Amino acid sequence: MHASPLAALTFTALIGLTLAGCDAAEQQAQKLTEKAGQAAQELARETISDTVNTLNEKIDQAQKSTSELLGKPVEEGADAPPKDKAEAPAAVPGEGIET
Repeated sequence: MHASPLAALTFTALIGLTLAGCDAAEQQAQKLTEKAGQAAQELARETISDTVNTLNEKIDQAQKSTSELLGKPVEEGADAPPKDKAEAPAAVPGEGIET
């Protein structure tokens, strides 16, 4: 039984189309995987950002409560230096206790 050249050509074309279809499907799967990865990264960033913001709020509340318990006035500015450091005189080099 001999295969005709037309049958061989048809078989070769069919294999070529199948491989091309597999390649296209692989490329689409790769694109889908990349998009899913990007979406997961963005979701992780948002979640971390929300968590950090919530943690900062809780820390601020704890600091305010602690200051109120200790009877210290609550400072509104986070960048304001503590009163103890602002009122302390600067150390002068050469001054100190001699031994």
